[in-house]
Amino acid sequence: MSPQLAEALARLPAYLGGHVAVSVTALLLGLAISLPLALIATRRPALRNVLLGAASVVQTVPSLALLALFYPLLLGFAALCERLFGAGFSALGFLPSVLALTL
Repeated sequence: MSPQLAEALARLPAYLGGHVAVSVTALLLGLAISLPLALIATRRPALRNVLLGAASVVQTVPSLALLALFYPLLLGFAALCERLFGAGFSALGFLPSVLALTL
């Protein structure tokens, strides 16, 4: 086996774990958002069309475009958090990926 392949295979479990963590987090967050909205939509017919329209608009934007849209917003929010609380977060990585997959 080539050294490059052995190195790639050695990194695979960590990458797989990170991917599963992002996917499961986005799935749980999506369920936490969608189930209450579904209950509201079934109990209040006046809100049904509004919620369905909002969900349709969000789903038409591809995830990659959402990542590009979230980046400047997350940069600003991270800078604000650092100024207010003394600790920020990365605008790339886990958080924007979860947000894009959730929506």
